[in-house]
Amino acid sequence: MGLDKIKKTPCGFCFLEYYTREDAENAMRYVNGTRLDDRIIRTDWDAGFKEGRQYGRGKSGGQVRDEYRTDYDEGRGGYGKIVASKIQKTREPVVY
Repeated sequence: MGLDKIKKTPCGFCFLEYYTREDAENAMRYVNGTRLDDRIIRTDWDAGFKEGRQYGRGKSGGQVRDEYRTDYDEGRGGYGKIVASKIQKTREPVVY
């Protein structure tokens, strides 16, 4: 399971291994696009293990794609992290 690089908590992706290529191809064919807990599952072939790839590669430690999301998605923690940061800055009091 992929982990947030900073918090070491799950960040929304995992790696699965199959005994045969046929089993993996069937998983790609039949699981991609389905839903689990109202979330769309996406499947991709992995390029292979490299140290450090077990963590999210976004600037904030999680998935890159979650940092740039502009829609509000409660299941993924609200807005994307960059958008949430901009919203937070507009809410901070200004001292004159």
